[in-house]
Amino acid sequence: MESEKHSLESLGILKKLAANDRPSREAGISAFETHLRSSQDISELDFLKVWKGLYYCMWMTDRPKAQQAMATKLPSMLLLAHDDNATKFVDAFWATICREWNNIDGLRVDKFYLLIRRFVHMMFRRLSQSNWERSMVEKWSDILIAYPLNPTNAGIPDGIRYHMIDIYVDELERAVNEFEMSFTFTNSDKDRYSSAGHSIAEIMRPFEILARDGKSKVVKKRVIGDVLHDTRLESRWNYATPQISPPTDVGNKHSKKKVRIK
Repeated sequence: MESEKHSLESLGILKKLAANDRPSREAGISAFETHLRSSQDISELDFLKVWKGLYYCMWMTDRPKAQQAMATKLPSMLLLAHDDNATKFVDAFWATICREWNNIDGLRVDKFYLLIRRFVHMMFRRLSQSNWERSMVEKWSDILIAYPLNPTNAGIPDGIRYHMIDIYVDELERAVNEFEMSFTFTNSDKDRYSSAGHSIAEIMRPFEILARDGKSKVVKKRVIGDVLHDTRLESRWNYATPQISPPTDVGNKHSKKKVRIK
């Protein structure tokens, strides 16, 4: 296709995303959306460059309504990408967020918590649209293990892990509900679309690994109590909760949760 003959630089996308004025940044986002729809093989490096620019767009967005709109718009591009590009898009997002997290100040952190929530939601929406295609679920679980839910990398802030603990099952349930409500099922459809049930063990694998191998006892206790033993997983998707004993010497201190926009 014609658009694939052009690089992001030649299209001016990266320059627009890094612009100081909002109209230029919005033009850059629109240009990248067009490129994402038409291009089947965007490089991993280009996705990292784009997410650096998109991160900057989120950073520069002020006012609650604009922040909410941006936090929805950026993850929604995941629904436009071809499968290979979708996986690279997911990988570049988490690599960028985990790299930049410690640079986010207290005045901006809530909008990035919101961005993460909406991104997780869009991940589940994309997976539901693919009928939870096994190889895609596995690849995306591997990305979560490598980045936000990495059990051993001390460079990943626990703030990201805690937020993932807070939102993961909520956004899984929400995405599945949205998909099922938008789809008129026939009997044959019900046989083809089994919700998330046939992939639930793989969907939960990142948290199982974090509960077993995580370095923080507080994080492990939260994972086991708040995620792996969430009753919705068993009642709705027949998830077999693994027998992982929580740490016994964590104490009674609970991390102070922030109120976050949903």
